[in-house]
Amino acid sequence: MELTDANYESIIKNGEKPVFVDFYSPTCGPCQMLKRLIDERLEKYAEEKGVIVATCDVSRNPRLASAFNIRSVPFTLAVMPNEQLKFPELGFMGDEYYFNVIDKLSGKKGFFARLFGL
Repeated sequence: MELTDANYESIIKNGEKPVFVDFYSPTCGPCQMLKRLIDERLEKYAEEKGVIVATCDVSRNPRLASAFNIRSVPFTLAVMPNEQLKFPELGFMGDEYYFNVIDKLSGKKGFFARLFGL
């Protein structure tokens, strides 16, 4: 799901699920690695856990980039239903990190958490 300046309210402010957000740039190599992971595996895994995964192109959404004070990408964080921010990270952290964050947001340990002993 693409998070934009226009749909922020409906996804984040009025949402009832935690949202894992990836701020990215289409010209960033590590961003593309993370986008591939999101598209191929993470989004489906999160959906099964009740967590929304959203991506935000910082060049197309300057208000959101400014609101979250994004200075470098990839930058990920989780926004809880009460708009509390959790797990901010700069750079590509590796597959197991992102699956672990989704497990923590859902409150359920999943396959990857058990596999990696997280």
